[in-house]
Amino acid sequence: RERLRGGTPVPPPSPRGEGEPNMLADARPLRISAGHFGKCLSGDADVDVALFIAACQNYCKVLALIGPFTLLSTREVISNMKKIEHSFELAPVRYRSMRELLEAEVAAGMHQPGGVLVDPSAAVGLLWARRGLTFWVHIFRELSRIGRQRQSGRISPAEGPTPSGRSTPRGGSPTGDVSLKELVERGYAATLQPFNGWLSQNSMSLALRAVPQEFPRLAPTQLEMLEDLEAWCDVVEQLVGRMAAVQLELDLEDRRKSI
Repeated sequence: RERLRGGTPVPPPSPRGEGEPNMLADARPLRISAGHFGKCLSGDADVDVALFIAACQNYCKVLALIGPFTLLSTREVISNMKKIEHSFELAPVRYRSMRELLEAEVAAGMHQPGGVLVDPSAAVGLLWARRGLTFWVHIFRELSRIGRQRQSGRISPAEGPTPSGRSTPRGGSPTGDVSLKELVERGYAATLQPFNGWLSQNSMSLALRAVPQEFPRLAPTQLEMLEDLEAWCDVVEQLVGRMAAVQLELDLEDRRKSI
């Protein structure tokens, strides 16, 4: 059986120091990214492929703002987009519809029953792109939840990682009972690990060693950061939900492990 090549996201690097300017954060890149992904929603249940590719390319810029440790994740996004574009460019007008693009691959006999997908193909690129986005949704939701609890006083500022971009004081546990590394591990276990083979899992294990104490601030204030995390998750959850529904309907949900 053919083995699919999947992507393993790389966690973000250390944030800026408290006194350093962060002009990139002032642009609210997560909110901009959410806007791009929102434009992908086509009709009641479809996805605009051309706009999806553009949104993913824009999201690579967001990953770059997080830091150089996201380079491998960015490369996987680029690889997945190339797989999608290969089929999309055969009929760019018709195949703006994700459903029509995937239906065309099925009709051409590219894939086998039981969700056995040919790689490379648009189906594989869309599948792994969806899984990669779901991974980040999981992490961002947890960051938002912890941030809201801290705002309401239900947990102390020391409990849980903060999307603040500020340096953590030395001494003791920098992020309390739940570290950012733990959030990344949980997100990986819930989304990508079930589909990653030994090589991808080993790559993730190495990447986990570089997870910073805090997630970098990508907005002028912590409140705006929480709003942007939530806005991004809201729209991307809609998007991946549509993608999953079509992929399941067309028997394109390949559950084999990557290398």
